[in-house]
Amino acid sequence: MWKSIIIFLFLAVAIIISGCAEEKSVKLVKLSPPDMLEQIKIGKIDAFIAWEPFPSKAVKSGQKILMYSGDIWKNHPCCVVAYKVGNADEKMLEALVWAHVKATRFINDEKNRNKVVIYASQFTGLDEETVKMALKNIKYVEYPDGKEFRHYYEFLKEAAILKKSIEDLGYKSEEEFFEKFLRKDVYEKVVTKLEENPNYVPEKAGKIRLGYITADLHHLALYVALKEGYFDKVFEKVDLKQYPNGVAIMEAFKLGELDAAYLGGAPATLKRINDGIEISIVAGVNNEGSALVVREGINSPKDLAGKTVAIPGFGTVQDFLMRKVLREGGLKGS
Repeated sequence: MWKSIIIFLFLAVAIIISGCAEEKSVKLVKLSPPDMLEQIKIGKIDAFIAWEPFPSKAVKSGQKILMYSGDIWKNHPCCVVAYKVGNADEKMLEALVWAHVKATRFINDEKNRNKVVIYASQFTGLDEETVKMALKNIKYVEYPDGKEFRHYYEFLKEAAILKKSIEDLGYKSEEEFFEKFLRKDVYEKVVTKLEENPNYVPEKAGKIRLGYITADLHHLALYVALKEGYFDKVFEKVDLKQYPNGVAIMEAFKLGELDAAYLGGAPATLKRINDGIEISIVAGVNNEGSALVVREGINSPKDLAGKTVAIPGFGTVQDFLMRKVLREGGLKGS
């Protein structure tokens, strides 16, 4: 009799503990942003976090934004321009950074607003109303804040996501690593020359194989540089290559497919360290610009308990942001 009662109580406690654990767990699944839009409509997922313009497109189809990435981490660095060490020479880097700076300044110049909206619509394939909404959520920058950027590294280290240490890569300190990983000298050289002579154009380079993420509005500067002729002024040929996310771009770097690319800072950092893919960052692309989209009935991060949330890839900026939301809400991803 007592043995049966003890067994019953033991099972009851186990079920309660299991239930509590399940309630605090959030299932994270990997989907491309276009698939996220379809999956949330039919109820296969409860929420997703992605880069613009996909959150704005979701709002137009009846979903809602729970949090903008700026609410999760104010003014956080997002995408960057990186190059494969050994593939790009200084002439190529100066040309690339010049074109990027010119394009970014074009985007941020209010007198170009109408043209920027048209370019954004062409680049993403979306209507102008949607891209106008999306552009409000993105801050286009020329170079990332170094201190803020190191938060990615600190998070990856604290979460035990890094498989290697800085020392394993041959660096004596984190300072030495970041001095070479975040190369600001090319950007400073270009900016100084433009200040001295606004008509400055660097020496023309040859061919560049340049990667970017498909329909990622963060990478609008690349499209502007193409349409406004900045690339034509400094390169003999630009071979553009599209990828689904930053992790895929890092794999392309590893395989030798690219000389440079626009990609997220988080996968750039993660795979630089874990996989030893030797890249360096020469420019920033944007701050903020992502959002957490949810179905009706989800009104706070705690409501995500027991739900399924899609991210564009493990190790992406959005994965980083989502895990930050979960951690601060007392939840965990599985």
